[in-house]
Amino acid sequence: MRKSVPRRDLIQRRARCLLSSIDVPVIGHTLVGLATAIQFEPESDRDGAAPGRMSLALWPAAVVVLSYVPDILAQLGSMAGVRHAGLAGHSLVVGVLAGILLGVAWAAVSRLSLWRLVLTASGAIMFHDLLDILQSTDRAPLWPWSTRIVSAGSLLPRRTLPETALFLGAFIAFVLWRRLTGRTLGTLSGLFEFRSLASSAPVWVARALIVVVLMTAVSTRAVRSQRERAARDAARLNAQGRYAEALRVADTADRWPWPVRPGRLDLIRGEAHEGLGEAAVAERYYLQAYDEDPTNFWAVADLAEFHAASNVPLEERRKLVQPYADELRRKFPRHEQLHTVMARIDRKLGQAD
Repeated sequence: MRKSVPRRDLIQRRARCLLSSIDVPVIGHTLVGLATAIQFEPESDRDGAAPGRMSLALWPAAVVVLSYVPDILAQLGSMAGVRHAGLAGHSLVVGVLAGILLGVAWAAVSRLSLWRLVLTASGAIMFHDLLDILQSTDRAPLWPWSTRIVSAGSLLPRRTLPETALFLGAFIAFVLWRRLTGRTLGTLSGLFEFRSLASSAPVWVARALIVVVLMTAVSTRAVRSQRERAARDAARLNAQGRYAEALRVADTADRWPWPVRPGRLDLIRGEAHEGLGEAAVAERYYLQAYDEDPTNFWAVADLAEFHAASNVPLEERRKLVQPYADELRRKFPRHEQLHTVMARIDRKLGQAD
Protein backbone atom coordinates (compact mmCIF):
# COMPACT_ATOMS: atom_id res chain seq x y z
CA MET A 1 0.00 0.00 0.00
CA ARG A 2 1.32 3.45 -0.88
CA LYS A 3 2.37 5.89 1.77
CA SER A 4 -0.21 8.38 2.98
CA VAL A 5 -0.35 11.67 1.11
CA PRO A 6 0.52 14.76 3.17
CA ARG A 7 -2.62 16.42 4.50
CA ARG A 8 -2.11 19.77 2.76
CA ASP A 9 -1.36 18.09 -0.58
CA LEU A 10 -4.42 15.86 -0.34
CA ILE A 11 -6.75 18.75 0.56
CA GLN A 12 -5.47 20.74 -2.41
CA ARG A 13 -5.91 17.80 -4.75
CA ARG A 14 -9.48 17.09 -3.70
CA ALA A 15 -10.40 20.79 -3.73
CA ARG A 16 -9.15 21.15 -7.32
CA CYS A 17 -10.96 17.97 -8.28
CA LEU A 18 -14.27 19.18 -6.87
CA LEU A 19 -14.03 22.78 -8.04
CA SER A 20 -13.22 21.75 -11.60
CA SER A 21 -16.64 20.09 -11.86
CA ILE A 22 -18.70 23.22 -11.14
CA ASP A 23 -20.59 24.41 -14.20
CA VAL A 24 -21.26 28.01 -15.17
CA PRO A 25 -23.99 29.02 -12.66
CA VAL A 26 -27.57 29.16 -13.82
CA ILE A 27 -28.16 32.90 -14.33
CA GLY A 28 -25.65 33.18 -17.17
CA HIS A 29 -27.38 30.60 -19.35
CA THR A 30 -30.78 32.20 -18.70
CA LEU A 31 -29.64 35.68 -19.73
CA VAL A 32 -27.82 34.37 -22.79
CA GLY A 33 -30.99 32.50 -23.76
CA LEU A 34 -33.09 35.66 -23.43
CA ALA A 35 -30.59 37.67 -25.49
CA THR A 36 -30.62 34.98 -28.18
CA ALA A 37 -34.42 35.00 -28.23
CA ILE A 38 -34.48 38.79 -28.67
CA GLN A 39 -31.84 38.89 -31.39
CA PHE A 40 -33.24 36.09 -33.53
CA GLU A 41 -36.99 36.46 -32.99
CA PRO A 42 -38.76 35.63 -36.29
CA GLU A 43 -40.61 38.41 -38.11
CA SER A 44 -42.61 36.04 -40.29
CA ASP A 45 -43.50 32.38 -40.60
CA ARG A 46 -42.34 30.10 -43.40
CA ASP A 47 -45.18 31.31 -45.64
CA GLY A 48 -44.19 34.97 -45.21
CA ALA A 49 -47.16 35.78 -42.98
CA ALA A 50 -46.97 37.20 -39.45
CA PRO A 51 -46.07 34.53 -36.87
CA GLY A 52 -48.92 33.15 -34.77
CA ARG A 53 -49.53 34.58 -31.30
CA MET A 54 -48.68 31.27 -29.61
CA SER A 55 -45.45 30.86 -31.56
CA LEU A 56 -44.28 34.38 -30.70
CA ALA A 57 -45.37 34.25 -27.07
CA LEU A 58 -43.55 30.97 -26.44
CA TRP A 59 -40.43 31.95 -28.42
CA PRO A 60 -38.40 33.42 -25.48
CA ALA A 61 -39.25 30.54 -23.13
CA ALA A 62 -38.40 27.95 -25.78
CA VAL A 63 -34.99 29.48 -26.48
CA VAL A 64 -34.21 29.68 -22.74
CA VAL A 65 -35.03 25.97 -22.37
CA LEU A 66 -32.78 25.19 -25.35
CA SER A 67 -29.95 27.04 -23.61
CA TYR A 68 -30.02 24.38 -20.89
CA VAL A 69 -30.22 21.31 -23.15
CA PRO A 70 -26.63 20.09 -22.49
CA ASP A 71 -27.19 20.12 -18.72
CA ILE A 72 -30.63 18.53 -19.13
CA LEU A 73 -29.19 15.71 -21.26
CA ALA A 74 -26.32 15.18 -18.81
CA GLN A 75 -28.63 14.98 -15.78
CA LEU A 76 -31.18 12.71 -17.48
CA GLY A 77 -28.39 10.46 -18.71
CA SER A 78 -26.85 10.22 -15.25
CA MET A 79 -30.23 9.38 -13.72
CA ALA A 80 -30.67 6.63 -16.32
CA GLY A 81 -27.21 5.25 -15.62
CA VAL A 82 -25.79 6.20 -19.02
CA ARG A 83 -22.01 5.86 -19.08
CA HIS A 84 -20.21 9.17 -19.74
CA ALA A 85 -23.53 11.05 -19.63
CA GLY A 86 -21.79 14.32 -18.70
CA LEU A 87 -19.40 14.07 -21.64
CA ALA A 88 -22.16 13.08 -24.04
CA GLY A 89 -24.48 15.88 -22.97
CA HIS A 90 -21.80 18.49 -23.74
CA SER A 91 -20.46 16.87 -26.91
CA LEU A 92 -20.54 18.80 -30.18
CA VAL A 93 -21.96 15.87 -32.13
CA VAL A 94 -24.72 15.30 -29.56
CA GLY A 95 -25.43 19.04 -29.47
CA VAL A 96 -25.77 19.29 -33.25
CA LEU A 97 -28.00 16.22 -33.42
CA ALA A 98 -30.14 17.51 -30.54
CA GLY A 99 -30.41 20.91 -32.23
CA ILE A 100 -31.55 19.35 -35.50
CA LEU A 101 -34.09 17.05 -33.83
CA LEU A 102 -35.49 19.77 -31.59
CA GLY A 103 -35.60 22.26 -34.47
CA VAL A 104 -37.48 19.81 -36.68
CA ALA A 105 -39.93 18.98 -33.88
CA TRP A 106 -40.41 22.69 -33.17
CA ALA A 107 -41.11 23.40 -36.84
CA ALA A 108 -43.63 20.55 -36.95
CA VAL A 109 -45.81 22.18 -34.27
CA SER A 110 -45.44 25.72 -35.56
CA ARG A 111 -45.37 27.52 -38.89
CA LEU A 112 -41.96 29.04 -38.30
CA SER A 113 -39.03 28.52 -40.66
CA LEU A 114 -37.42 25.10 -40.31
CA TRP A 115 -33.94 26.50 -40.96
CA ARG A 116 -34.37 29.31 -38.42
CA LEU A 117 -35.49 26.87 -35.75
CA VAL A 118 -32.73 24.33 -36.43
CA LEU A 119 -30.04 27.04 -36.44
CA THR A 120 -31.45 28.71 -33.32
CA ALA A 121 -31.69 25.42 -31.42
CA SER A 122 -28.22 24.30 -32.46
CA GLY A 123 -26.73 27.71 -31.77
CA ALA A 124 -28.23 27.95 -28.27
CA ILE A 125 -26.89 24.50 -27.39
CA MET A 126 -23.44 25.17 -28.85
CA PHE A 127 -23.19 28.50 -27.02
CA HIS A 128 -23.89 26.71 -23.74
CA ASP A 129 -20.95 24.42 -24.43
CA LEU A 130 -18.76 27.40 -25.35
CA LEU A 131 -19.55 29.15 -22.06
CA ASP A 132 -18.58 26.01 -20.16
CA ILE A 133 -15.27 25.81 -22.01
CA LEU A 134 -14.58 29.49 -21.28
CA GLN A 135 -15.16 28.75 -17.61
CA SER A 136 -12.51 26.02 -17.72
CA THR A 137 -14.82 23.12 -16.92
CA ASP A 138 -13.91 19.55 -17.87
CA ARG A 139 -15.41 19.37 -21.34
CA ALA A 140 -14.43 17.00 -24.12
CA PRO A 141 -16.40 18.43 -27.08
CA LEU A 142 -15.08 15.81 -29.50
CA TRP A 143 -16.61 12.91 -27.56
CA PRO A 144 -17.09 10.03 -28.50
CA TRP A 145 -14.04 10.21 -30.79
CA SER A 146 -11.83 11.79 -28.16
CA THR A 147 -11.97 12.43 -24.42
CA ARG A 148 -9.30 15.13 -24.60
CA ILE A 149 -10.28 18.16 -22.52
CA VAL A 150 -10.64 21.47 -24.34
CA SER A 151 -10.27 24.53 -22.13
CA ALA A 152 -9.58 28.20 -22.70
CA GLY A 153 -8.69 28.77 -19.06
CA SER A 154 -10.84 30.43 -16.42
CA LEU A 155 -12.09 33.34 -18.54
CA LEU A 156 -15.47 33.39 -16.76
CA PRO A 157 -16.05 33.59 -12.99
CA ARG A 158 -17.06 30.43 -11.17
CA ARG A 159 -18.86 31.96 -8.20
CA THR A 160 -22.53 32.87 -8.52
CA LEU A 161 -22.37 36.58 -7.56
CA PRO A 162 -19.50 37.58 -9.90
CA GLU A 163 -21.05 35.48 -12.66
CA THR A 164 -24.45 37.09 -12.17
CA ALA A 165 -22.94 40.59 -12.20
CA LEU A 166 -20.99 39.84 -15.39
CA PHE A 167 -23.88 38.40 -17.38
CA LEU A 168 -26.45 40.86 -16.03
CA GLY A 169 -24.18 43.72 -17.03
CA ALA A 170 -23.68 42.22 -20.47
CA PHE A 171 -27.43 41.74 -20.87
CA ILE A 172 -28.15 45.34 -19.87
CA ALA A 173 -25.52 46.51 -22.36
CA PHE A 174 -27.19 44.38 -25.03
CA VAL A 175 -30.61 45.91 -24.27
CA LEU A 176 -29.17 49.43 -24.39
CA TRP A 177 -27.51 48.66 -27.71
CA ARG A 178 -30.87 47.49 -29.08
CA ARG A 179 -32.51 50.71 -27.88
CA LEU A 180 -29.81 52.99 -29.26
CA THR A 181 -29.97 51.33 -32.68
CA GLY A 182 -33.74 51.69 -32.87
CA ARG A 183 -34.55 48.04 -32.20
CA THR A 184 -37.14 46.79 -29.74
CA LEU A 185 -37.09 43.83 -27.37
CA GLY A 186 -39.76 42.14 -29.46
CA THR A 187 -42.09 39.72 -27.74
CA LEU A 188 -39.95 39.76 -24.62
CA SER A 189 -41.10 43.28 -23.75
CA GLY A 190 -44.68 42.03 -23.65
CA LEU A 191 -43.80 39.29 -21.20
CA PHE A 192 -42.78 41.88 -18.62
CA GLU A 193 -45.76 44.19 -19.21
CA PHE A 194 -48.14 43.66 -16.27
CA ARG A 195 -50.20 46.85 -16.39
CA SER A 196 -53.04 44.87 -17.89
CA LEU A 197 -54.05 41.59 -16.32
CA ALA A 198 -55.90 40.67 -19.50
CA SER A 199 -52.79 39.24 -21.18
CA SER A 200 -53.42 36.39 -23.59
CA ALA A 201 -53.10 32.79 -22.43
CA PRO A 202 -49.92 32.18 -24.52
CA VAL A 203 -48.22 35.15 -22.82
CA TRP A 204 -49.03 33.80 -19.37
CA VAL A 205 -47.85 30.32 -20.39
CA ALA A 206 -44.57 31.84 -21.61
CA ARG A 207 -44.15 33.78 -18.36
CA ALA A 208 -44.78 30.63 -16.34
CA LEU A 209 -42.31 28.60 -18.40
CA ILE A 210 -39.50 31.11 -17.92
CA VAL A 211 -40.16 31.27 -14.18
CA VAL A 212 -40.30 27.45 -13.91
CA VAL A 213 -37.06 27.01 -15.86
CA LEU A 214 -35.22 29.61 -13.80
CA MET A 215 -36.56 28.42 -10.43
CA THR A 216 -35.82 24.79 -11.30
CA ALA A 217 -32.25 25.67 -12.24
CA VAL A 218 -31.75 27.81 -9.13
CA SER A 219 -33.25 25.24 -6.73
CA THR A 220 -31.27 22.41 -8.34
CA ARG A 221 -28.13 24.48 -7.97
CA ALA A 222 -28.92 25.13 -4.28
CA VAL A 223 -29.37 21.43 -3.50
CA ARG A 224 -26.29 20.58 -5.52
CA SER A 225 -24.28 23.07 -3.46
CA GLN A 226 -25.24 21.07 -0.37
CA ARG A 227 -23.95 17.93 -2.06
CA GLU A 228 -20.73 19.76 -2.96
CA ARG A 229 -20.19 20.72 0.67
CA ALA A 230 -20.70 17.10 1.72
CA ALA A 231 -18.18 15.94 -0.90
CA ARG A 232 -15.63 18.49 0.34
CA ASP A 233 -16.26 17.32 3.92
CA ALA A 234 -15.58 13.73 2.84
CA ALA A 235 -12.29 14.77 1.20
CA ARG A 236 -11.36 16.72 4.33
CA LEU A 237 -12.08 13.70 6.53
CA ASN A 238 -9.81 11.61 4.32
CA ALA A 239 -7.06 14.18 4.79
CA GLN A 240 -7.52 13.91 8.55
CA GLY A 241 -7.28 10.13 8.47
CA ARG A 242 -10.95 9.66 9.42
CA TYR A 243 -11.61 7.22 6.61
CA ALA A 244 -14.74 5.48 7.90
CA GLU A 245 -16.44 8.84 8.44
CA ALA A 246 -15.34 9.95 4.98
CA LEU A 247 -17.10 6.97 3.43
CA ARG A 248 -20.34 7.74 5.27
CA VAL A 249 -20.28 11.40 4.21
CA ALA A 250 -19.46 10.44 0.61
CA ASP A 251 -22.59 8.28 0.59
CA THR A 252 -24.73 11.27 1.66
CA ALA A 253 -23.24 13.33 -1.20
CA ASP A 254 -23.89 10.62 -3.79
CA ARG A 255 -27.49 11.54 -4.57
CA TRP A 256 -29.28 13.52 -7.26
CA PRO A 257 -28.54 16.26 -8.11
CA TRP A 258 -24.99 14.95 -8.01
CA PRO A 259 -22.42 17.47 -6.75
CA VAL A 260 -19.69 16.36 -9.09
CA ARG A 261 -19.26 14.54 -12.35
CA PRO A 262 -19.22 10.74 -12.31
CA GLY A 263 -16.16 9.22 -10.70
CA ARG A 264 -15.20 12.06 -8.36
CA LEU A 265 -16.81 10.50 -5.29
CA ASP A 266 -15.31 7.14 -6.25
CA LEU A 267 -11.86 8.73 -5.96
CA ILE A 268 -12.69 9.86 -2.44
CA ARG A 269 -13.93 6.37 -1.61
CA GLY A 270 -10.80 4.86 -3.14
CA GLU A 271 -8.54 6.97 -0.94
CA ALA A 272 -10.63 6.12 2.13
CA HIS A 273 -10.41 2.38 1.51
CA GLU A 274 -6.71 2.69 0.76
CA GLY A 275 -6.26 4.49 4.06
CA LEU A 276 -8.13 1.65 5.78
CA GLY A 277 -5.67 -0.84 4.26
CA GLU A 278 -8.24 -2.31 1.85
CA ALA A 279 -6.11 -2.11 -1.30
CA ALA A 280 -8.30 -4.36 -3.45
CA VAL A 281 -11.43 -2.30 -2.72
CA ALA A 282 -9.49 0.93 -3.25
CA GLU A 283 -8.25 -0.25 -6.65
CA ARG A 284 -11.81 -1.13 -7.67
CA TYR A 285 -13.00 2.39 -6.88
CA TYR A 286 -10.03 3.98 -8.65
CA LEU A 287 -10.72 1.89 -11.76
CA GLN A 288 -14.42 2.73 -11.55
CA ALA A 289 -13.63 6.46 -11.37
CA TYR A 290 -11.30 6.15 -14.35
CA ASP A 291 -13.87 4.19 -16.35
CA GLU A 292 -16.66 6.67 -15.63
CA ASP A 293 -14.67 9.83 -16.39
CA PRO A 294 -11.41 9.40 -18.34
CA THR A 295 -11.14 13.19 -18.71
CA ASN A 296 -10.45 13.56 -14.98
CA PHE A 297 -6.73 14.15 -14.45
CA TRP A 298 -6.88 12.80 -10.89
CA ALA A 299 -8.58 9.56 -11.94
CA VAL A 300 -5.55 8.77 -14.09
CA ALA A 301 -3.02 10.20 -11.61
CA ASP A 302 -4.39 8.32 -8.60
CA LEU A 303 -4.28 5.01 -10.47
CA ALA A 304 -0.70 5.64 -11.54
CA GLU A 305 0.34 6.53 -7.98
CA PHE A 306 -1.59 3.61 -6.52
CA HIS A 307 0.25 1.11 -8.73
CA ALA A 308 3.58 2.88 -8.27
CA ALA A 309 3.41 2.22 -4.52
CA SER A 310 1.76 -1.22 -4.59
CA ASN A 311 3.28 -4.31 -2.93
CA VAL A 312 4.38 -6.07 -6.13
CA PRO A 313 7.84 -6.48 -7.68
CA LEU A 314 9.32 -3.31 -9.14
CA GLU A 315 9.24 -4.51 -12.74
CA GLU A 316 5.54 -5.35 -12.50
CA ARG A 317 4.82 -2.00 -10.87
CA ARG A 318 6.47 -0.23 -13.78
CA LYS A 319 4.36 -2.16 -16.27
CA LEU A 320 1.19 -1.26 -14.37
CA VAL A 321 2.13 2.42 -14.13
CA GLN A 322 3.38 2.94 -17.70
CA PRO A 323 -0.02 3.16 -19.52
CA TYR A 324 -1.35 5.72 -17.04
CA ALA A 325 1.87 7.73 -17.03
CA ASP A 326 1.77 7.87 -20.84
CA GLU A 327 -1.89 8.93 -20.71
CA LEU A 328 -1.12 11.72 -18.26
CA ARG A 329 1.53 13.15 -20.60
CA ARG A 330 -0.65 12.73 -23.68
CA LYS A 331 -3.98 14.01 -22.38
CA PHE A 332 -2.93 16.56 -19.78
CA PRO A 333 0.32 18.16 -21.00
CA ARG A 334 -0.63 21.55 -19.52
CA HIS A 335 -2.13 20.46 -16.22
CA GLU A 336 -0.61 22.47 -13.38
CA GLN A 337 0.01 19.36 -11.27
CA LEU A 338 1.44 17.10 -14.01
CA HIS A 339 5.11 17.59 -13.12
CA THR A 340 4.43 17.20 -9.40
CA VAL A 341 2.53 13.95 -9.93
CA MET A 342 5.13 12.54 -12.32
CA ALA A 343 7.92 13.34 -9.85
CA ARG A 344 5.97 11.59 -7.10
CA ILE A 345 5.47 8.52 -9.29
CA ASP A 346 9.17 8.38 -10.19
CA ARG A 347 10.10 8.71 -6.54
CA LYS A 348 7.83 5.82 -5.55
CA LEU A 349 9.11 3.61 -8.34
CA GLY A 350 12.64 4.41 -7.24
CA GLN A 351 12.01 3.22 -3.69
CA ALA A 352 13.16 -0.21 -2.70
CA ASP A 353 10.62 -2.98 -2.70
